[in-house]
Formats: sequence, structure tokens, C-alpha cells
Amino acid sequence: MEKMSVIFKDIFNDKKKRIVFIDGVILLILLFILFIVFNRDGSVFVGVDNPDGVKIINKYEELNDIETDDGRRYPKVDISSNNKFVYTNINEILNVFNNDDSAVIYFSYPSCLYCRTAIQVLHDTAKDMEIDKIYYMDVENRVDGYDKLLDILGDKFVNNENNTREIFSPLVIFVANGDIVSYRKGTLFSQETPYIALDQSQIDGLSEIYRYGIMDVINAKS
Repeated sequence: MEKMSVIFKDIFNDKKKRIVFIDGVILLILLFILFIVFNRDGSVFVGVDNPDGVKIINKYEELNDIETDDGRRYPKVDISSNNKFVYTNINEILNVFNNDDSAVIYFSYPSCLYCRTAIQVLHDTAKDMEIDKIYYMDVENRVDGYDKLLDILGDKFVNNENNTREIFSPLVIFVANGDIVSYRKGTLFSQETPYIALDQSQIDGLSEIYRYGIMDVINAKS
């Protein structure tokens, strides 16, 4: 009888050990999930809430250091996963104007060399500002409604090279209550080549332009 008691006690203890082991494994899995969800600076990883932002930055970063057609390399882009970019389309942009809405809209595409500078500074500027999102439209290829959007934007935002009307890129427009209150075409005149990164004074200058535009949009929304 005493021997049977010892056996059952051993079984019970082993069961407790198995439970503790399973609980430990579950805890490790939960910690691993939290590690993925939280990025390096402690903020929530935007991929959970903003898959557009992840897709957009991946398209830019996958060209980092890749050789261009002229034998040089694409300028590096290093954008936080916790960014404010969301894909938009022509209908959404037209609705911003038609509904007297306010928005920051960025026209760009990953292989555009100057666009890579612009998106980096725009991201860094907007990161700590109270703008909920920046609409991003890839303008590398023409889509339905493109000409209508060109008409809405007006000639000053159109590139007429090679007798083809195209949206200038990079282009950031700041829309307040349905009106374009400010904009920035390109980066800075002092950036003579996109292969040379902006120095700090140039970054500050371009950032200030973006900051004023973003503040106009924020004030219009408040």
C-alpha cells in the first residue's frame, strides 16, 4: 500500500513538472510574439496596424545599394517601420479636393533617385508630428483617371518632358479644406545630384518646408 502511494506521488509530481514545462513554453511563445510586435524603439510595430507602410518602405529599401543603369548605386533609404505612409489612388485624391478635405499627398516611386531623398526627409519630419497619415501614390505607371488628376493638379505640377504630361516627382502637396495651400517639387536646388546625400543644413531646410506644410494640414483639421 505504501509502495502504491509512492508511485502515485511520483506520477503526480511528474504531471506537475509537465504542467510547469508547458506553461514555460507558452510564456516563451508569448514573449517571442511581443518581441516581434514591438520594434527597436519600443513603439508598436506598424506592420500590425499599417501594412501599407511596410509595403511602401520595403519597395524603397530593397533597392538600397543596387546598381543603377549608369553603373552607380541607388541612394540608401532607411525608414522606420513605424511610419505614416498609406497607399492612395486617384479616386481618393479626387475626393480630397471634392469633399474639401485636408491631407498630405506624396507622389513618388522607388527608383526615382530624388524621390528617395524626399521620402526619407518627409518621413523623418512627420514622425513626431500629429499628422495621422501621409497619402502615397506611386506614379511610375499611368492608371485610369491619370489625365483627370493632371487637370485637377494644374500645369505647375506637371512635367512636360518628351511631350508627355506626367505628374512631377517627387511632389508633396499639402491640401487644406480642398485647396492646395503649399507644395514642394523636387528636393532642394542645392542638391545637384541625388547620389550625394544631403548635409545636415540641407536636411534641416527641406524638413522645415515639409513641417510648415504639415502644420497647415493639421491646423485645417483641428
